Amino acid sequence: MMEFTPGDFKSAYTYFHRQALTAVGNAKAQEDLLIQGELGLARLTTDLASEDGSDVEREAELVLYFQLKQLLEMLRALYNKRFEMQPEQEQLLLTAVLYFTSPVDALPDENILGLFDDAQIVEAIYEELAADVDRFQHLE
Repeated sequence: MMEFTPGDFKSAYTYFHRQALTAVGNAKAQEDLLIQGELGLARLTTDLASEDGSDVEREAELVLYFQLKQLLEMLRALYNKRFEMQPEQEQLLLTAVLYFTSPVDALPDENILGLFDDAQIVEAIYEELAADVDRFQHLE
């Protein structure tokens, strides 16, 4: 049973944010998310390699790709205990990955605009995690 209203970004975000709380500090849940995130990133790579879509869509997909790739690298470092974040920030990171990997969210992925909401959520969280992203990039 869906606990959010399709088309309603706020209820979908709230749902995934609550789900992310169960994965904070949970190695098995984080491992599963890493796998799902990598599979999603591979599908996005395939979309980017195709000739379909407008320049605007491709640009949005590229931004999503690079932001998600960075967030997945951070999650992998958390999982491998090479990076630490405050639990609230970790929950945000997990929310972004959960939202992206779920085929059913505010705009289901099979919808023509299906990645639009994913890109909006990932970008908003990426910006909110800017200090952690910067700290992570300097760690590498």
